[in-house]
Formats: sequence, C-alpha cells, structure tokens
Amino acid sequence: MKKIITIIFATIIASVAFSLETATIRITKKGGGVIENKVNLQKQPDGAMRVKIPVKDIKANYRLIDVVADCAYAKKGDKGFFVMGDSSYGEFIYDNGEYSPHHCHMPIFGMKSPNGTFVGIVKGLRHEQIQVVQANNGKYSTFFRYRFDRTFFDPYEDIVVDFYKLPDDAGYSEMAKVYRDYQLKRGEVKLLRERVKNNPALEYTAKSIYVRVKHCAKNSQYSNPEHHAQSVEREAPLSVWFTFDDMKDIMKRIKDLGMNDVEVCSVGWTIRGHDGRHPQYFPVEPAIGGEEKFREAIKFGKDLGFHVNCHINQMAMFYVSDRWDANAVAKKFDGALFLDYFQGGGMAFRPCWKPLYERWVKDDFPRMKNLGLNGIMHVDVTSMIDSYECHDPMHRINKQQMADYMNKVNAYAQEIFGGFASEGCTDHVIKHLDFGLYLWAYPAWYGHSKRLATSYVPFWHLVYHGIVISNPYYCTIDPTYVKEYARSGQPKAYDYLENPTNRWLKVVEYNGRPTFYYLTYKNLEPMKRAYDEYQKLRYLQMQLMEYHSEISKGVFLTRYEYGDEVVVNYTDKPYTYKGQTVLAKNYKLFKK
Repeated sequence: MKKIITIIFATIIASVAFSLETATIRITKKGGGVIENKVNLQKQPDGAMRVKIPVKDIKANYRLIDVVADCAYAKKGDKGFFVMGDSSYGEFIYDNGEYSPHHCHMPIFGMKSPNGTFVGIVKGLRHEQIQVVQANNGKYSTFFRYRFDRTFFDPYEDIVVDFYKLPDDAGYSEMAKVYRDYQLKRGEVKLLRERVKNNPALEYTAKSIYVRVKHCAKNSQYSNPEHHAQSVEREAPLSVWFTFDDMKDIMKRIKDLGMNDVEVCSVGWTIRGHDGRHPQYFPVEPAIGGEEKFREAIKFGKDLGFHVNCHINQMAMFYVSDRWDANAVAKKFDGALFLDYFQGGGMAFRPCWKPLYERWVKDDFPRMKNLGLNGIMHVDVTSMIDSYECHDPMHRINKQQMADYMNKVNAYAQEIFGGFASEGCTDHVIKHLDFGLYLWAYPAWYGHSKRLATSYVPFWHLVYHGIVISNPYYCTIDPTYVKEYARSGQPKAYDYLENPTNRWLKVVEYNGRPTFYYLTYKNLEPMKRAYDEYQKLRYLQMQLMEYHSEISKGVFLTRYEYGDEVVVNYTDKPYTYKGQTVLAKNYKLFKK
C-alpha cells in the first residue's frame, strides 16, 4: 500500500540520517493506510530531545503511533546492543524477529550501535505504550509504539517521549542512571535509606531474609465445572500443609539456628486458604487454627524478635466470596465482566480498584494490623501486571486513573503497616513499593531468537536498587535449595539456573534479599548458609547500584554507590581481580 506523507506535527526535515535531532512519527490508521512524518526534536532544559504530540492531534481513527528516533537503527553484525524496560538485553545477531515486553517494568529502552548511544523515556501517556525491537532481514530498529487498538478511552494525555544522547562508550548502567535520576528528581521515588528513618518495620525488612509459610489452598480442578463458580456449599476441598502451630515450630527452629533477622509471611491464612474467597479475607481459616491460633503464632514470632506479616490478593474476585458484587468488577467496553483466569477460588474476575479502595480497604487493613502483625503488608499480583481499564458507568476509569487508585491502596498499606510489598516490580506502582518478591521469570526464554534477546541484565536493579528492595527473579526464590516443585505445585523454570550454587550467585550478583517460599522447611541448613552470607552484603541494600558488567566470560562485576564492588564468578576456574582471587563458582566482596 502506498504511504501517504503529510505534515501534521512539525516541519519535515529533508534527510538527516542517524541523528538525535529528528524522529519519524509513523501512524497506522484503523481502516488501513500509513502516515509518516519526520519531525524536529525539541531540546529540553535537562538535555533531552523531545517528541510531543498533543492530545488534540491524536485522531480517533489512529490505531498505532510509532515514535522512532532516527538513530535507532542497526544491522546484523554491528557492535552494540538494545535493552528494554523489562531488562531484556540483545545484541545484533539475528536476521528476523520482534519483541515487546509482556510485562513492562519501566517505560524505557536504550540502544548502542555504530550510529550512537542513547536512551528513550516515555513521559506522557505511558500506559498506552509498549517498547518494540524489530529485526527485518538483518536490519534492527527500536521504538515506542502507542496502541490505541487496546483502549476504548480517548487519549487523556499528550504523547511525550524524551531521548537522551549518551557518550559512545556508555553502557546499560549509564542508561539506567538517566531514568533513575528522572524518577528521583521529580519525587516519584525516594532513597531507601531516607525512608527507613523512623520506620522500624521497613528498616527490619531491609536487613532481614524473607520466609513465607504457605498454610493451605483449595484443590480446585479446572476440569470440574463445579469448581469454576463455587459456592460455600459446593466448594473445592482444602489441602493443608502448615497449621499455625507448624508455623511456630518453623520459626523456633529458624531461631535456634541463629537466624535473628527474619521476616515471616503467613500465606493462605485467609478463609479457605490461598486465593480462596477474595476479596473476602476473614474469618481466619479454621482448618489451620483460626484467629486465636494465628494471634498466638504472631506473638510467638514477635517474641523471638522476628517481624511477621501476611499475604493477601486484591486482584481477584470470586463468586464464592461474601463480598461478591458484579458492580465492583471491572467491566470491558461491551459491559462484560473482566474475566481473568482460573484460580483456587474458581474463575477469577478483576476488580475495579475504585470501589475496592472506597468499600473495603479501610476496613481490612486495620483489622489485619490488629491481629498483631508488625511486618510490612504483602499484596500479591498488584505490582506484577500493568494497569487496565474499567467501563462500568458507575466507576468508569482509564488506565492512569486505575493506577492512581492502586497507589491509594498501596499508600494506605504503608500508612498502616509501615511498608508495602508485592509480587513484581512494575513501574506504575513503584511510588509506594518497598519490596518486590521477584522481577520476572528469568531466563525462561534465554536465547530465543523470535524475542531477539540474548539475556537479561540488571537494568531495573540499576535504576531501583537502593530505592526498592527485591529478590532478583522467580527462579531465585529458595536460592540455596534444590527446587521442591512437587511441594509448591509451581511449574519448573526453564533455565540454566537449576543449580542452587548458580541461583545463589545470581542473588549475590544483584544483591537480592534472600527469599524462601516453596519448601517443606524440614531442612533449614541451606537457609542458614544464605542467612550467614547475607550478613556480609545486606548493608549494600541502602546503596544505589552504579555499574554492572560482564568483565570476563561468566564473570560479573557489580559496583555500588560508595565504591564497594562484588565480583561473581560462575565459571569452573578461579578469576583474578585487582590482584585477588575469586574462586570458581564463588564471589568476593571488595570494600572501598
């Protein structure tokens, strides 16, 4: 189809290849046809070169708008790389493929090629964009794509994209610093070392390991139609793994081994266990001891010197809940309920966070705190997925407004519990996120050509370490243990980090918080080893991560704010750094 060339946003530039002074705006119409415009980038006080498309210029028949910097190209075989907002990293080695992050942790990408080095950051209408990297017959391009085919709201903000030119020798560490500085300077986030002041709950989280005890869950079967829309009278049977008395025993044995700084999370304490009857949480599940035993276990843990918190899920509504109300479920554009996926409580529906915040949260959180909890609140899923829309006429809100209500809930969790923890680390709730259970399922698709990435790098961690506490990845939960998948029912990770030594080294490389979850808790010695090692490294939680690089094949260097360095050696041979030996399959801390 012949392209239609028009002038709608700025003056056409003649032909300036590979410049961070111009960009191409590529518009795909809903009925077909493509419009392309070459535009001048406008210099900003911080040195950024900006593309801005006012709301009034975004027409109703636009399906896609791609914002492509005119230096954002490379060809197969070029030296350099791209890095995306989900921390995926790729070099220019494939002929064809396309990748957009499924869960976009940050609205940013970076690119380094013979054409130059730069980073792009979305600062307007961020919830409607994705990052894209494409390879077509060996020619690479990276760009931001605004998807108006995935929203039924009119644009509610200007499109704003800032590009920053970096020195030719800059890497992903320098790219990450641009976004970190932006987030800090505008007050979106604050340093962890500032936030722990006068906040004993968060201070304890920052220095402790995390132990999650999963008490029980329903044995729901997708093949059983009765389990899809359960009722109290026709509910799936409950499987019990740990009672509150068992939890006390686990905590005592942890303490007896000399582990003093441990935050213990009660998972599945709610009525009918993990993902049982959300958004109903009370009464405390009787099969594991009920509220009296729960209070007793909490007090027992606190008497040992531990902090104890609890786990809930606010991203699911089940028919079986005594709070089931179709009016509180998020609605699709056609009025259909937002159906999510099958869970323990049956088919789950997404709530709209406006009624969730207005109707339940301010009752639930104080009641949970009153159980005696002294740890920060852990809410599953919230920071794992992107924001979404609700078209219910009683509470119709766009993705930005939905994110605003999520943040109101999370801010209230911080107010009541001293901190907010969640499953992932997506950026729309980063303002109130204190701990992320894991970033992503690295490296499930390691080296998959269709996704163009060759690895993950700690791009997110270079932005947020020293701001948000985290465990690196799903596969680094229980890092010092042989995975007990049969116990947890979780799928086996498709990665090369099945070896506990390598998984532990990944935690060290990213200075993650040691996190334990899918265990029988019969053997605590591997946990003790992780605990002892973490005592040497946990002080780094208060420092920004400044630099990361693979300094030799299989050997990685991480440098922190005040010059301390950690070298991790995944290889089978010793490595010498600054005249000192880093043993095979080991690491060494170099203090400044």
